[in-house]
Amino acid sequence: MKNLQTLYRFELKKIFARKIVWITVGIMLILTGFTVYSQLIGSYIVNGTKIPKSLAFQKIKAQEQALTGRSIDQLLLEETWATYRITSPYAHYRGIAEHYLDAFPYSAIYNFVRTAMDMTSDAAIHWEPDEAELYCKRQDMLEHHWSSFYLYEGEKEYWRRQELSVEKPFKYAYKEGWWTLLYDLELIGLMTLLTITICLSNVFTVEQTRKTDQLIFCSRYGKGTLYLAKMLVGISFAVGISLLYTIAAVLLVLVVYGGDGFFAAFQLIDSNYSAPISVGHAVLIGYGLLLVAALLTGVFVMVLSEILKNGIGTLATISGIIIWAMFVSIPYHYRVLSQIWNYLPSIFISRSGIFDCRLIPFFGTYLTNIQFVPFLYIVIAGILSVVGYKIYQKYQVGAR
Repeated sequence: MKNLQTLYRFELKKIFARKIVWITVGIMLILTGFTVYSQLIGSYIVNGTKIPKSLAFQKIKAQEQALTGRSIDQLLLEETWATYRITSPYAHYRGIAEHYLDAFPYSAIYNFVRTAMDMTSDAAIHWEPDEAELYCKRQDMLEHHWSSFYLYEGEKEYWRRQELSVEKPFKYAYKEGWWTLLYDLELIGLMTLLTITICLSNVFTVEQTRKTDQLIFCSRYGKGTLYLAKMLVGISFAVGISLLYTIAAVLLVLVVYGGDGFFAAFQLIDSNYSAPISVGHAVLIGYGLLLVAALLTGVFVMVLSEILKNGIGTLATISGIIIWAMFVSIPYHYRVLSQIWNYLPSIFISRSGIFDCRLIPFFGTYLTNIQFVPFLYIVIAGILSVVGYKIYQKYQVGAR
C-alpha cells in the first residue's frame, strides 16, 4: 500500500497518454455544446419572413419572464386560449400566423394543460378554459397513468399522498435553462457512458497486450495494490467525465438561457409526477444519479475487460448492450422484468427513467427510484470490484 499513490499517478498518466481519450472527450464536448444550442439553430417563417430562432428567442424569453409568477388559474387560462385562437387551430405550429411569436410564450401553459387533461391537440384548441375542470381532470389522468404502469394499490395510495403536498394552482415560470438540462440528460448520459467504455476498456488489458505483465506482476508489493490503484483511477476517471460533461452543459445553458425558474414546479415539465419537487431539484437529482451511474459503468467496464482479457471485446460488448437497449423495451405488464430492465444505466439515465412512478417495497413502505437506485448501483459496483479482484489475483502469465 506504500506505493499506492505512485501507482495511481502512473495509471492515470497511462489513460491520458492515449490519443483516443482526448479525441473522444473533445468530440463529446462539441456534441454537448451542439445539443444545448440546437434549439436555437434555424429560423421561423412568419408571413413569408425568416426570423432566426436566436433572435426570436429573446422576445419569447422576455414575454415568458413577464408571465412568471402568475398562477395557472381561470384568468391565465382564458388569456392563453384567447391568444392561441387568434392564430386559428394549429397555425402557430405551421409558423404562418401573424401572431405566431405572441402565442409562442403561452405554449408551455397550453402544453401543460393538454398533457394534464390527456387531450389531443384538436380537443385542446377547442377546449373552453375551466380551472376546476383542469385540476379535476389532471387527477383522473394521474389515476389512469398509474394504472397503465400496473401500480399496486399501495403504490397508488403513496402517490395520492404525495399529490396532496403539491401546491395548486401551479405557478407559471420561465424555466427554459433547467428544462433544457433535463431534456438533454439522456443524451449527455449516453455520451458519458460511451466515453467511459471507450477510455477504460483497456485499463486491465494494456499490460497483457504489450506483454509487460510479467514485469508488473513480479513487483514487490504484489497484485493487490496494483488492482486497487487501477480501480481507483478508473472510478476517478468515470466520475470526472460525468462532472466534466455536466459542468459544461450547465455553464452553456446558463449563458444561453439563464438560470431562471429553479424553483418552478416540476409538474410544469412532467405533469404525470406527483412529488413536490422543483425543476431545479429534478436537475440536481438527474445529474447526481448520472454520476453514480458513471461510477458503476466504470467498474463494470474494467471488471469485464479483466474477465475477457480483451479491450476491443469489452468495448464491442458494452457498446452493443447500450445500442441494443435503445431499441428494446419490455412491456409494462411484465412488471418485475420491465422494472429491472429500466435500471440499466443507459435506460435509467433519462427523465422518464429516473422519475418512473413504479416503486420498490421496503419494510412496509415504498422507495422511489431516486432513493433506491443509488444504493443499488453502489452495491453492485462493490460486488463487481470484489469479483474483479478475485479474478485478477488468480491471473497467471502464460508462456510467450
